[in-house]
Amino acid sequence: MFEWLEQEISAIKTPQFHSVEGPADVKLREAVIGSILALPSAYKEFTLKFGTAKLYRRSRIGYRIGIFAGPRQATIDNGASIYHIGWHDGATVYVKPVVNSAEFPVFEFEEGSETKVADSFEEWVVESSASARNAYGRKKWEEILRGPKPFTAQETEIIEARRMMHWLVLGVDTDGNHIFEIINASQYTLAALTVGVRSKDGRLNGAVRLNVHHVGPGQRAVLHTNCYKDLVSPQEAELFALPDPKPEDRDYYWEFRKLIPKILEE
Repeated sequence: MFEWLEQEISAIKTPQFHSVEGPADVKLREAVIGSILALPSAYKEFTLKFGTAKLYRRSRIGYRIGIFAGPRQATIDNGASIYHIGWHDGATVYVKPVVNSAEFPVFEFEEGSETKVADSFEEWVVESSASARNAYGRKKWEEILRGPKPFTAQETEIIEARRMMHWLVLGVDTDGNHIFEIINASQYTLAALTVGVRSKDGRLNGAVRLNVHHVGPGQRAVLHTNCYKDLVSPQEAELFALPDPKPEDRDYYWEFRKLIPKILEE
């Protein structure tokens, strides 16, 4: 079971496209095998093979599918147990044991709406994975299989330049936007700078684009930028520097976005 996923993981040359912690170590194996929770056998087998899994990368730290090695148990109004086993895009995924039955239908819960999406865990993994692959398109999927190309000379200059783009948060303006001071200590002008944003409670972890195309070498500027103010109050948002991108991160750093017409200018 799930041999197809093992083969897919081994075939993909793009680092971190699938992130799995398995196979299970001795402690996890004992916990899974000895568990008395009413969980699908296919789910247990998946956990033994892959541990906690994040599949089909879609953003800097986000994945289309996630499966927990340890389910979160909850009790619904009628006293029955349900098990939160992961996520699919923006939906919470869980299984509901059926009384007097070996079936474990899979449900997705999103925006207050519950939908049965599969009759079994294995069916859900197969179908949601197929949907995820189709979302990339044939050309992009072939690129994922081949792995990313090394950085070009210009891309290497972009990375070096972003290391020399210094920024400081001065505060928050009356519209709830963060005020950044930008200092360009490099010899280049970047079109954009990607900065990390997370909420103090850990529920939000993303990034914003600072438009620094007008900040030339040796110059400084002040920017007012919306840092998810509609999702988290400015006082609860933490801004942080992101690590240097790797070739597989191109799509997730604004510095490399093709929609910006001029990436680098001397």
